[in-house]
Amino acid sequence: MTTLSEGDGTLLDWETGTADFTFGLHHRVVNGTDVLAFWGELDAWADQELTPRVTALLDRTGRQVVADLRRVTFLDAGGLRLLVRIRQQVAAGEGTLWLVPGSSRNWRVLRITRLDRTFTIPAGPPCTSGRSGAGRGSR
Repeated sequence: MTTLSEGDGTLLDWETGTADFTFGLHHRVVNGTDVLAFWGELDAWADQELTPRVTALLDRTGRQVVADLRRVTFLDAGGLRLLVRIRQQVAAGEGTLWLVPGSSRNWRVLRITRLDRTFTIPAGPPCTSGRSGAGRGSR
């Protein structure tokens, strides 16, 4: 992650373009699949800040996308809204989205809202190693 720092404090996260330290997004391409690795708190603020960036990243059709939530520590309606928007954008472009919930808390939120039935959730974690086709991790 590229950051602008001053002393011990981080001033700006260049990957998300925000000065927020509670959430983030790391994008890379692995074997032609876009991997959106979210971290921190996915809430209404994260939805507001990250939606334009994700929309720009996924502006082409026929995309294969993995939304990796393994480093997400909090997920509420705002975060779910972000994930549904990603799913809608990928589906509109005739692509495929896989969701990796990660923690039992994230699984529980998905089950309670019944979104576990809406998303394609692989049986195991994604293989996200390999050479990144995106260079720095964001476009």
